Amino acid sequence: MEEKTVSVQSASNSTIYTYGVGAIGVGIKNNLLGTWILLYYNQVLGLDAYLVTIALAIALVFDAISDPLVGIWSDRLRSRWGRRHPFMYVAVIPFALSYYFILADPGDIAKTDLFYRLIVLMLILRLSMTFYEIPRGALAAELTKDYDQRNKIQGVGMALGWVGGAGIGAIHQYFFLGDSFLNAEGYRTLAFWGGIGIFITTLYSALGTHHHIPNLYKPPKRSIEVGKFLSEAKQTLSNKSWIVLFLAGTIYAVSTGIDTGVGTYYNTYLWKWRPDEIAVFSICAALTVIVVSFLSPIIAKGRDKKSIAIKVFLCAVFFGPLPVFLRLIDPYFSFATFPENGSGLLWWVLLLHACTTGGLAMLGFIFVASMGMEIVEDQQSKTGRREEGLLGTVNSMIHKLVGAGGVVLAGIIITVSGFDDPTLDPGEKYTTAINTFSWIHVGFSFFLPLCSTLLITQYSIKREHHLDNVSNLGYTNTDAGQIDEWKSSK
Repeated sequence: MEEKTVSVQSASNSTIYTYGVGAIGVGIKNNLLGTWILLYYNQVLGLDAYLVTIALAIALVFDAISDPLVGIWSDRLRSRWGRRHPFMYVAVIPFALSYYFILADPGDIAKTDLFYRLIVLMLILRLSMTFYEIPRGALAAELTKDYDQRNKIQGVGMALGWVGGAGIGAIHQYFFLGDSFLNAEGYRTLAFWGGIGIFITTLYSALGTHHHIPNLYKPPKRSIEVGKFLSEAKQTLSNKSWIVLFLAGTIYAVSTGIDTGVGTYYNTYLWKWRPDEIAVFSICAALTVIVVSFLSPIIAKGRDKKSIAIKVFLCAVFFGPLPVFLRLIDPYFSFATFPENGSGLLWWVLLLHACTTGGLAMLGFIFVASMGMEIVEDQQSKTGRREEGLLGTVNSMIHKLVGAGGVVLAGIIITVSGFDDPTLDPGEKYTTAINTFSWIHVGFSFFLPLCSTLLITQYSIKREHHLDNVSNLGYTNTDAGQIDEWKSSK
């Protein structure tokens, strides 16, 4: 049978990279929410872990409501600045400022006031994130309709996101924290430079893609009727592939978020590292992720994204909890199942593990995000409506759950395992509490990626199906509105 070849709307490399710069600011934010916020508020400021968890959970619930609303709003917006950019411009300043104040010195403040202050700042951060991330994520599917190039635009974005997140994390550990994860002044310095980084990168991405606005999709005028509004949203989100992808992605993101949220606890109480001893971990993991992200289009070229995603998730099931599991079972064997603390071998093994799991997690996110973009044309072919914003809540919620959902569960694990018990002797945190903590985490690390794998098997949009959709919708000739170029796709 002769292969089908069509000319598909695609984006230039300069557009892909300019768009991707916005992910640096998102990565800086993810680093805060996924790595530092729980440790900072719990161990540095003295706020109970369950209160930090409640504050993050409240903000996450707010997100769950605001994300689809902003997505629908941006899908329907008609303005001289297009559908997406007005939201992005509005978000830049509150996004940067809320990040800064979350880490700024709260002064001499009661725990109750600190708790409410965190809630308010997290709500502002979450709302500004929604205004930026939902429209920006939707913009990717507008810039390119090509099946394989969507892997590239997601891969570049993920790579640059890690440049931001891991880069600021490594700088924080090596230059700001000194010899202690509990150095309060280090977090103040992070507040300033992280806020600056968010402001510059998010604004650059919005301004750099602004000139494409005249060539982007313009929605028809639609009356605002609540009943019809809700009916259309329900119809859009009833797409089977969207449902399974959303569930698989969020579960996997929560798993990754737990890993990130508990990482500093492992470094402090299980592996007993100083920050400067493992500062290179973030750099090496970031380099691995960046390389993997740029290689992802090559890995997936001509292949089905679903099959690759399944293989990635299965690898995560095995490799994710392996080091902690081996350390936990070590006392039950007459031989060492894992290198001892302080050994050079332990350093190299954990560095390799950080790079491997980071690369696997990134591949998983890239292909889930890319698969989500195909749902846009699939649903448009069924309903006649192009709704990247609403459907893009998949990718946005996945990113946010890495930072929030995972940390919420991490906070629960910390509380259950006894880290917040005021009667607990400090030395017991290195023995009893960390062991309980580790067993609970290992269970989550195995079960959650396995659930994601099973869900992904139900995704149904293949390459041939997507090509049929873009052909039927008119995205295969210059009459459809050229972004940068048109390319052949098989």
